[in-house]
Amino acid sequence: MATSAPFRSLEEEVTCSICLDYLRDPVTIDCGHVFCRVCTSDIRPVSGNRSVCPLCKKSFKKENIRPVWQLASLVENIERLKVDKGRQQGQVAREHQDARLCERHQEKLHYYCEDDGKLLCVICRESREHRPHTAVLVEKAVQPHKDKVVNHLGILRRDRDKIQGFQTKGESDLTTSLKKLQEQRQNIVVEFEQGHQFLREREQHLLDELGKLEQEILESREKYRARTAAEIARLTQAITELEAKVKQPAAELLQDSKDLLSRYPRKKFWAGKPVSPVVKKKTGELSDKVLSLQRGLREFQGKLLRDLEYKKVSVTLDPQSASGYLQLSDDWKCVTYSGMYHGHYLHPQQFDCEPGVLGSKGFTWGKVYWEVELERDGWSEDDEEGDEEEEGEEEEEEEEEVSYGYRHDDWETDEDEESLGEEEEEEGEEGEEEEVQESCMVGVARDSLKRKGDLSLRPEDGVWALRLSSAGIWANTDPEAELFPRLRPRRVGVALDYEGGTVTFTNAESQELLYTFTTTFTRRLVPFLWLKWPGTRLLLRP
Repeated sequence: MATSAPFRSLEEEVTCSICLDYLRDPVTIDCGHVFCRVCTSDIRPVSGNRSVCPLCKKSFKKENIRPVWQLASLVENIERLKVDKGRQQGQVAREHQDARLCERHQEKLHYYCEDDGKLLCVICRESREHRPHTAVLVEKAVQPHKDKVVNHLGILRRDRDKIQGFQTKGESDLTTSLKKLQEQRQNIVVEFEQGHQFLREREQHLLDELGKLEQEILESREKYRARTAAEIARLTQAITELEAKVKQPAAELLQDSKDLLSRYPRKKFWAGKPVSPVVKKKTGELSDKVLSLQRGLREFQGKLLRDLEYKKVSVTLDPQSASGYLQLSDDWKCVTYSGMYHGHYLHPQQFDCEPGVLGSKGFTWGKVYWEVELERDGWSEDDEEGDEEEEGEEEEEEEEEVSYGYRHDDWETDEDEESLGEEEEEEGEEGEEEEVQESCMVGVARDSLKRKGDLSLRPEDGVWALRLSSAGIWANTDPEAELFPRLRPRRVGVALDYEGGTVTFTNAESQELLYTFTTTFTRRLVPFLWLKWPGTRLLLRP
């Protein structure tokens, strides 16, 4: 401490008053004060273009600045002395740290007080404070602590080994999962490539059949044109000759009147069919194949939509939105039409005139799928089988009609020409359908849908649905679009893609694609049911 004060005083003497650091290249000005050469160049003139000393405020001329070599040497020696002093202090500190001396007595710490948990020197151990305590040598006291540390170290190592084992297993599981995904990716690519190849082959097969039929029809057209032209030429020649005979004088005309008409007998003219029954039969068979292709692709699309892209959700109905004409089951999954209004209290969100009800669960994102089953009193599985049998009988009748023998030279007289269609007109008049009054609707609607008064229930009003009845099925467009599915749907699948802006309806049993609405959704959507069909129930599945 005795040498530190003079040293600090000496440091202050060699410190620049401007930069507050050791003098660098020290110079003196007219008043005798010393600064760094660089610092004097930063002094700005105050008045009269004369610079002023920052300490005494006396003016000086910069051309009178002179270097002070002795002071520069002194600054260098002070810096070297400071560095050496710092090194010595660091060495002493390290020696004290290595020796671990007692702070009070500057003696080595040989003992450990078990009562206070402190290290003691010989003087501390014999002191009044620690004499009644248990003090043992440091080497002996450290062993139990070392054992505890070793035991805890073993526990930590076991934990580390377990974590490493978990990590190894986790990495293996991740690798397996990634490998499985890569295999699935490959399977997807292979399956779709095989599917594309299969469809391309079927497409080429149908196009080849179509090309053959086109070629046969073109050949038939050439024969038909040639035969028709020959018949027209024969008749034209006969007509021309007879017209010339008629213009002859009476005497000439009477000379050969007996055998005149015999030379131009009226015989059956050729009226062959432009398309042979065989080609018609093949064309019908090709049409059936194309229809089967369309149905199969619709069913395929419906199945992929349901199984691959959409999440099947369980939805229920909102009893507070149900019309008084409707009755809901206890689980809110079944609705029936009563025909009589049962409503003691009208909720604000309840339908009053229209027999509608909304779902309790809404959707603002994602792809979801649910089904609505249609149960009707008097319907059974036999009805559907009967429809299929009728279709089969109609196909057999068509085959019988085109299986008759065909002769290219099919002759007729003009007396046999009659107009057909009277029976068809009568059947059309008898088959006029009456306006469907009983039906149901299945689909989705905006939760902000208007529920009071008579409603149009169209997409522009926030309803996207199908209307089903015993007479057919329609999409609720404006005007309604009639649909012609292969089978009457008993269970309708509703697939909602909110972000994609589509509502797709399928026959949930045959997977046939029925109809797709395309729009942009901006509000929350809920399931929608509308029922005005006594003896009918709509059930939500699952």
